[in-house]
Amino acid sequence: MRDVIRYEEGDACLGEILKVAYPRFVTHHRVIQWERILQLKFELEGKVVYCVCPTQAAKDMQQYLGFQNTSVIADEAYGIVAVANDEETVFRAKKYLQHTGFRISSRKAEDFLVEEGVIEGSPNQANPDAYEMLQASLTEKIGVRTKEDVFMAHSGMSAIYAAFRAIDEVQSKKGRTLWIQLGWMYVDTYEILNKFAGEDDRKIFIQDPMDLNVLEAILEERGDQVAGLISEMPTNPLVQTPDPERLLALTRKYGVALVVDPTVSSIVNVDTLPYCDVLVTSLTKYVSHEGDVMMGAVALQSESPLYEELKPHIAKFVEPPYSGDVARVAEQLDNIESIAKIVNANTVQLANFFEDHAGVKCVYWVGAPSNSDRYHKIEKDEGCTGGMITIDLVKPVAEFYDKCRIPKGPSFGMDRTLMSPFMYMAHYDIISSSTGRDQLLEYGLNPDLIRISVGTESIDQIIAAFDEAL
Repeated sequence: MRDVIRYEEGDACLGEILKVAYPRFVTHHRVIQWERILQLKFELEGKVVYCVCPTQAAKDMQQYLGFQNTSVIADEAYGIVAVANDEETVFRAKKYLQHTGFRISSRKAEDFLVEEGVIEGSPNQANPDAYEMLQASLTEKIGVRTKEDVFMAHSGMSAIYAAFRAIDEVQSKKGRTLWIQLGWMYVDTYEILNKFAGEDDRKIFIQDPMDLNVLEAILEERGDQVAGLISEMPTNPLVQTPDPERLLALTRKYGVALVVDPTVSSIVNVDTLPYCDVLVTSLTKYVSHEGDVMMGAVALQSESPLYEELKPHIAKFVEPPYSGDVARVAEQLDNIESIAKIVNANTVQLANFFEDHAGVKCVYWVGAPSNSDRYHKIEKDEGCTGGMITIDLVKPVAEFYDKCRIPKGPSFGMDRTLMSPFMYMAHYDIISSSTGRDQLLEYGLNPDLIRISVGTESIDQIIAAFDEAL
């Protein structure tokens, strides 16, 4: 836990040790190397250079940072955003790329470096059939009418950003500019709303995703002003499922675009497309179950009243993934179902273990009595739980975390078990103050929660490791 805090507080020594981590938070060394090449090639010394997805992403980033602070060089393969080397602009640039996930992938950077002769090796293998294979798999798993209704995206966050921008552009022409965040959700999702919809004037936060009476009251009063609502289904990290039927009925009644993100349990385990206008998901989880690819997807519900309007706008804003990344995900397709089956079975047994353990105060998972009835509405088959469990501990979090012999990591949906002091890693700015911690407790979020992503190891080994630490 000491190292978690050092990382969150920007300890320079730790930064020198931690060379590779989740790419939106710690930039891969191949990407940094390629950006340095571009800086020299285009004589951008004195500027901070970021290599991003092609044209649209670069233009959006420039508009966000301000034209006076940035310049853009567009290429068919990438965009270069050169930023003024001042602390505030660089901070905003890094946050923009964290929230949107638009920086190029490490495989793409590596291939550029090989082509330029900077490093030795062969380019990452591009399978010409991989795109069609993956799109066909997503079409089947998401349940869209046609493969043209699924758009693969560079990352999960770029998928969410594309959905937000498309809906915002369509709905604002109708005088609809408000956005609703239903419940506490993943940090970069709500930061997209904060940064691009405005923290006060264009965003409404509903604290409890289960209490749709609050939503109904808001829509009765201001429904004709609301552009869209974003809901995780289930939520991260409390794994709660709002009533999908009532949520859809309310948003349809008032003409609000409903965006649903099923990443916590994944498109492998739940069917949420019938309950939304736009589905967004990270393929970094579950689909890329080996945890070595960043990718996402946006899908459109063909029965949505907004379908025809949204489709060209989604196509405009979505940034497609790199061919080398698509090929890597395609290599993992054959194992998705078998791995999910093991993960789901392990999750049920581990949740039951926690529920019976005196060292655990509360267990949050899809099978919790307060949650299971709503989750069954979206569950593809009985036992399709997904792999997320969050626990509230009796003992101090550091004592448990330091002792527990389970791999630590901030992602989930992998074939190996991971655990994370989630609120520390996602919301350290909030939990590091007494006021922030009190606010989280008001939301029902203990700052010391441990979020677990269950893997495919022997369930006896997994339980033994947690039992030892508890």
